[in-house]
Parts: sequence; structure tokens; C-alpha cells
Amino acid sequence: MGYIRRNFFVPVPVIPDIEEYNRTLLYRCDQDMDRTHYRKGKSIQEWFEEDKKAFGRLPKTSFDVYCLERAKADKYGKVRYAKNLYSTSPEFAQKEVWLKITYNRVIVLNDEYDIVMEHPRLYGEGLESMKWIPYLELMARRPRSLQNLAFYKELPDPWKEYLAYTTEKKKAIRLLAQMLKQEEDLSTATEALTQTLQNGCHDPDSILTTWYRLTGQIPEPVEISVPSELSQKVVFEVNLERYDKLLGGISR
Repeated sequence: MGYIRRNFFVPVPVIPDIEEYNRTLLYRCDQDMDRTHYRKGKSIQEWFEEDKKAFGRLPKTSFDVYCLERAKADKYGKVRYAKNLYSTSPEFAQKEVWLKITYNRVIVLNDEYDIVMEHPRLYGEGLESMKWIPYLELMARRPRSLQNLAFYKELPDPWKEYLAYTTEKKKAIRLLAQMLKQEEDLSTATEALTQTLQNGCHDPDSILTTWYRLTGQIPEPVEISVPSELSQKVVFEVNLERYDKLLGGISR
């Protein structure tokens, strides 16, 4: 333990992503197994292979380490844990939920233990993790107040500008919710908006069609080359005699 502490944790590391850090640490430990043991004269890897012969069988089901706590959401549907706030959904405002807490996640569950929302666990005080997707339907009912919300300020500029001038705000917000439910990353939704506007279309249905194409949910349209003889304008002359015959009238 002293060797590992001195060689892998000095100076004290800064760990922005613990999962990535653990992967790097495991790799470094694997590399260190080629080292010869200072007292026994064989490599760490060789002694490890000897130890493995005495290992017991691992359990078939991994042990899920977590703490389960009851919490009541406030009027905005947010719950507090360890002096930090986590969003749930507007439907859980002033209601109790379960919190499944692991070392790196806070998972909100309903009374049937179904997942309502999942957050990275916050370490500190006065912090907040907000997932806006469940709240977008509520925003669509009051689109005029959208620009006063923190969610609007977090949107990319193309979406801010579009939601500011579009006359179909309710439909646009519901469209954004539909896209984010399938892909939380705003980059594809923003690309769909930008491409649609560049093509001269502004309605939400056109944006959704572009998003479907970008996400591979509809085939990419094939460009059709029109033969030169068909590209010429054809002039049609109106012949009303055919209409007179059809209606039983007298030919002119």
C-alpha cells in the first residue's frame, strides 16, 4: 500500500473524471507488474499468477453498492441530497421519491423503483444538477416565459434566435423535447436547425425531417440528374372545347 501511495498518488492527483482515472490507474498498475519484487526475486506478474491458483470463484451477479433514501421534491420537482439539488420532473412536485445513491451517481426512482432521472453525483455545497427534458412540455404551455429561464440561457445561439422570432414557439419547444429525449446532446438538434434554415425553411416539421435524416432514421435523399431535353420549359395551351364536351356543352 505504501509503494502504491508513494508512486501513484504523490503528488495528490486532480481527478475530473474518476472512471477515466481508474482506467489509467489500472493500466499503470498492469505495467508495474513487470517489476521484480524487491525481496522475493521474481516479477510481480509471476507472483500474481501463483496467487490466482488459490482464488475463489467470483459471484455470478455483481454486488451493487448503493444507499437508498426517501426524499420529497419541492414545488419545482427538485430534491435535495447532501446540500445539493437534483431535478426530477414537474409531475413529482411536492411528492416523495426514492434516491439511489452511488459513489458517482444520484438516481431518482418512483414508488415502483423505475428510473425517473439520473444525475452525476455532486460533491460540494449549493450545487445543482438540472436535466431540462421533462420540463420542456411545461415550458411549451407558457412559451412567453421561456426567455426568463436558465434553460434558455444554456441553449446554443441558433436555438435562442429561432425561439425568439418563430411564431410556432409551442411546437418548436415540443420538437426540441422530442429530439432531446432520443439524444440528449444538443449538437445534432442544432445542426438540424441550422441546415433547415439555410435551405430556406423555418417550420418545426422541416427541422424534424432534417434531424431524422442526420440521425439516420430516414434514408438520405438521392440526387436525381434531369436529362437536358426534360429541363426545357413546356408550354401548355388551354383548350376549353374539351371541357365543354365533358360537361355536355356546345363546342365553340
